[in-house]
Amino acid sequence: LSVMNLMDRFLIDGYWVGHTNAWTIPGTEDLKPYITAKDKQKKWLFGTVGMAVIAAALATMMTVQ
Repeated sequence: LSVMNLMDRFLIDGYWVGHTNAWTIPGTEDLKPYITAKDKQKKWLFGTVGMAVIAAALATMMTVQ
């Protein structure tokens, strides 16, 4: 899950959405979202901590008999 979080942050958010026109809808170029550095830090923190919590919960469920 942590690797999935990193792949999402670097490849999907950082490259595909941020640097390609794959998400551009003609006529809405001025409506593209702008994410501040503070919001990006929150996404990183909650994504990293959240994935660790989910992984711990799944590991606990798998070991409880």
